[in-house]
Amino acid sequence: MKLVIDLTIVTKIDKITGIERVAIETLKSVLKDGSEFFEIYILCSKTASEYIKGIVNSLDFDKKEIYIYNSPVKNRIFTDQIWLPYIIKKIAPKYVYYTTLGIPLIQMFPFSVIIHDVVAWVMPETISKGMKYYYKPLIKFSIKNKKLKNIITVSEFSRKSVMKELKVKEEKITVNYLGIADNFIKTKKDINKKEILKKYNIKSKYLILLGTLEPRKNIQGAIEAFSLLKEKYNYEGNLVVVGRVGWMKNLNIKPTISSSIIFTGFVDDEDLPIILSESTAFIFPSFYEGFGLPLIEAMSLGIPVICSNIDSLTEVGGNACVYFDPYSIEDMAETIYSTVNNHKKMEEISLLCKSRAKIFSWEKHGRIVIDNILKGVENGK
Repeated sequence: MKLVIDLTIVTKIDKITGIERVAIETLKSVLKDGSEFFEIYILCSKTASEYIKGIVNSLDFDKKEIYIYNSPVKNRIFTDQIWLPYIIKKIAPKYVYYTTLGIPLIQMFPFSVIIHDVVAWVMPETISKGMKYYYKPLIKFSIKNKKLKNIITVSEFSRKSVMKELKVKEEKITVNYLGIADNFIKTKKDINKKEILKKYNIKSKYLILLGTLEPRKNIQGAIEAFSLLKEKYNYEGNLVVVGRVGWMKNLNIKPTISSSIIFTGFVDDEDLPIILSESTAFIFPSFYEGFGLPLIEAMSLGIPVICSNIDSLTEVGGNACVYFDPYSIEDMAETIYSTVNNHKKMEEISLLCKSRAKIFSWEKHGRIVIDNILKGVENGK
């Protein structure tokens, strides 16, 4: 049975972000557990085909029926709307799984897609022009396609949001929690932690933020809360902000705290668990998330997590995390201060986080994807 998996979302192989990591980890899980059911065709961007080949070759499974194709051009729209329909028609699969929202308008075969969130509808002021003028209309068109068999989303919160904003019936949506990558679970013991911190100019005792610098991540709010921590509570540590610049480049930082804030830019995958594990606490101040992948990654390391009390994060974090109102700078600062200065509470949170993280795995995620594909094939007959 021929299965196409669209991996064209992965383009900058030296700067893999959350959605791209989800696509890669999904591919790994489907390859390991789905090769007995499928003859798998992986569609890649022009710049990432060698990287994807390396991932495939590193996995231990029968690779006889794995085929990789790459787009001949870098252009996103050409890849989505010209090359993908052409190559998919040529392959003639039983099913197509899209790990990106760049779905071709032309669909000849049954397909599923993952929709992480509906931020384009509920917070339109925070989205990029590409999302506003290309992906958003494309999603609205694609969910009405008769070939669409199933939408996978990443939380109960997102399922309800997709139903409400996109008018999709409940039975067409499957909730599939994300997982934790091996580099968080199997950290190397011979790593020189001091050298890694030095590489990113990070000094000891620090709070850490993680995420692309864009408005809905509320980095500005966290910086203002950090300023209050310094001024009102005399906090002595630093704030480390990890993530590549999105489309929000201007942050308002008081000169009095600028030397205490470290922007690392993008951090290598193998370094991230170390930088997280050496922090005092992980701060996640987002206004909106579909799931919050960094949350469970930090939890898996036993790092105390202090985050927004938005529905998706309370669903994922459960009783393991400490929550604050992301719209209140005072509440954020007070919650962080009262938590990090309570040694007993920090130890309790650490244990709860590590325990809670165990319910999330890419193996589970992959099996649900496979089950949905098999059901989609059966329903498409």
